[in-house]
Amino acid sequence: FIDLGGVDGLVHITDLSWGRVNHPTEIVKLDQTVNVVVLDFDEEKRRISLGMKQLQPHPWENIDKKYPSGTQVRGKVVSLADYGAFVEIEKGIEGLIHISEMSWTQHIKHPSQVVSMGQMVDAVILSLDKDAKKLSLGIKQLEPDPWLTLMQKYPVGSRHKGIVRNLTNFGVFVELEQGVDGLVHISEMDTRRIDRVEDVCREGDEMVVKVINVDPASGKVRLSRKAILIEEQGGTYVPAEPDRGDRGDRGPRGAGGGGRRREHSR
Repeated sequence: FIDLGGVDGLVHITDLSWGRVNHPTEIVKLDQTVNVVVLDFDEEKRRISLGMKQLQPHPWENIDKKYPSGTQVRGKVVSLADYGAFVEIEKGIEGLIHISEMSWTQHIKHPSQVVSMGQMVDAVILSLDKDAKKLSLGIKQLEPDPWLTLMQKYPVGSRHKGIVRNLTNFGVFVELEQGVDGLVHISEMDTRRIDRVEDVCREGDEMVVKVINVDPASGKVRLSRKAILIEEQGGTYVPAEPDRGDRGDRGPRGAGGGGRRREHSR
């Protein structure tokens, strides 16, 4: 409450600053003299609403000039949601780092796997909607996209030796290098029909495979052991259409199946 000279007016916590305020003592203290703006006067209820932030320019006025797409910024994590983290880059300006924009190689289920409340983080401006006051940020853009080198390193038709890391009922995931794995569908495990992948390999086994498809858009790498066996016997391998019923393959680990970034901010 502010003493206006015999009459008190209230500066609501939301009108103290354009930025987040958890308690008035973060901005003002008792007996401090402050400048205010009268926002509303209710003569019947004898209430005067005051504001302090209105004396300062709105932080979104020139935001498009100050923060064009691609700009690297640093801010404080002020809120966590299931779908991402809100970062305050200056008072009154917060952007969302969606979980899909936190890592190229990890499947992030919750932002707390990457950031924590109060942490200072670096990020890149991805998009800005001045009218809707929405700002989208990304962390993974601070690092090179591994897909740019993955397709060069593992072109379709190339042979590689990897380690079986995960067995499923539809196939096995083979690690080509740390952070990069692909799916050998059960139909690509052997020249004969098999019902259980355990009949062919175990976790930790080495496996020579052939890259039969790389899809950067979905983050999937398809591999084949059957192709190696056929070619070693002098035959010609013809890849089959992928089974739409399986759960997908992965390129940089955890990238497969992840949705694209959704712009959402506040």
